[in-house]
Amino acid sequence: MPVLALDLLPILKQHRPFAILSSVGLAVLYVELSWASFNFWSSRSLDEAIAVTGLIAVLAFVGYLISFFVPPLLVRDTWDHPRAWGVLSNVAAWSVGITIALNVIEFGLLLYLVNFDLIASYHLLRDVYVYTFFALLFFHGLLLYVRYVTFLYQTPDHVQPLKVIASSLGVGLILLFVGGFLFLIDLVHLENASAAMQGIMGLHVYGRGLYLFTLVIAAYVWHLRWIADH
Repeated sequence: MPVLALDLLPILKQHRPFAILSSVGLAVLYVELSWASFNFWSSRSLDEAIAVTGLIAVLAFVGYLISFFVPPLLVRDTWDHPRAWGVLSNVAAWSVGITIALNVIEFGLLLYLVNFDLIASYHLLRDVYVYTFFALLFFHGLLLYVRYVTFLYQTPDHVQPLKVIASSLGVGLILLFVGGFLFLIDLVHLENASAAMQGIMGLHVYGRGLYLFTLVIAAYVWHLRWIADH
């Protein structure tokens, strides 16, 4: 029997605090990146940099809120699917599209901040790509996973605890591998920086890296706690 899409709305409307806090946490990443970009590559005035950074911050916060809250509002009875995963993945697909569009706009604003400097552009491209990847995998991805497990908990015959545990452990391993790899890349950039720039570069590399790792760990712990409590 097909799953009625509208029957999943109560599940889709859960976890609002997670969505709001995630949007705030992710927006801070773009503020820090804007600050670093201004210090490393921009020749714009401080006032202009503050204005652009403010726009970047507001856009990131509102954009991520939209990516969390708007897709569930799009669910219609025409979304009925043989499996709940089909409906939930359709919602996630909208979130993915909004997140990618948001980061394309953010990338454009950051390029404007650094006067479209070519050296800055490839650094910013990598950073924005990483932020997009982390947002999709460890925030929207974990939310999708929790929503699906919520549905499974409501149909006990479908729950397979070993698969749930294995999936959570798999996400944790991906987190450690990807996080460690990216941090090593940042350390190489720090070592190659001039002596005059190593102080502010080190603050950027370690501060951003530790903050991003803490942010993702918090999302991962949230999903583990939710699964354990249910």
